[in-house]
Amino acid sequence: MRKKPMTRLPRGARRWGSAAFTLIELLVAIAIIAILAAILFPVFAKAREKARQVSCLSNQKQLGLGYMQYIQDWDEMFVFSERWGGAGQGWGGRIYPYVKSTAVYACPNDDTERPEWLPGKVSYAQNTFLSSGNFFWNWTVDANGVYSNTDTASLATLNSPASIVLIYEAVGAVDGAAPYPEPISKAAFYFFFNAGDVTNPLEVDSMAGNGANAAWQTPVAAYRHGNYTLNGDGSINGGANFILADGHAKWLRVSPENSGQGGVVSVGFPDGTAGTTCISPEKLSGTGFVATFCRQ
Repeated sequence: MRKKPMTRLPRGARRWGSAAFTLIELLVAIAIIAILAAILFPVFAKAREKARQVSCLSNQKQLGLGYMQYIQDWDEMFVFSERWGGAGQGWGGRIYPYVKSTAVYACPNDDTERPEWLPGKVSYAQNTFLSSGNFFWNWTVDANGVYSNTDTASLATLNSPASIVLIYEAVGAVDGAAPYPEPISKAAFYFFFNAGDVTNPLEVDSMAGNGANAAWQTPVAAYRHGNYTLNGDGSINGGANFILADGHAKWLRVSPENSGQGGVVSVGFPDGTAGTTCISPEKLSGTGFVATFCRQ
């Protein structure tokens, strides 16, 4: 019996059931995938960053709630730790019994490496001016090591607690080469890192400061969330999460500031002192700022 001859297909045609692709089809498919990746990857990156920002904000909300519980048990007084020269350092250990979680002290976006010998990462610092309205050289201490004349703030003495920074995001204190370019570069030299064993109620390592990007300030405010870039008109994109003195936490977008150091949050020292000057709460209106490190 003679075999039936096979029918020859036109050039470029495929038989049904064939899984092969032509080179042109493969190149088209690769191009489509590359276009989709270019479109979707930035979206995924923004979604991932938003999730980290929300996680960080959730941590701060828990810290804010714990801090408010602390001050209710201490006659509405803010934390003053007994450390010469660093009012408020050790705030993390003081409020830990009300927080009961070490995880909430670290922000997912805080990727700055600490030395291995440090007891634990702390991503947030306290506003030192709520701990003391006087500089350390004005403090007095008795024979038992108890400080006085610290002028530690109480909630009742604040006229605008919703406009005063309580806790802010910070990596550590920079050296005398500051100010560093905004945002603070990872190349900046930190002579102290924000850390601490917060399970120890007497720890004095969790930091406090005025947020200013200036030489030897402790510690500098870190804006970890969003595309933090300096625009030609002096405005700054991006922002950070803050806890205000009434206990609520919020993300604040950065806006222009003459010094380029803090945006809608006024950083620095109170009037009449050296260095960057923060704006008092009652003078914020009309300035473009919504919060300040100054308490009065």
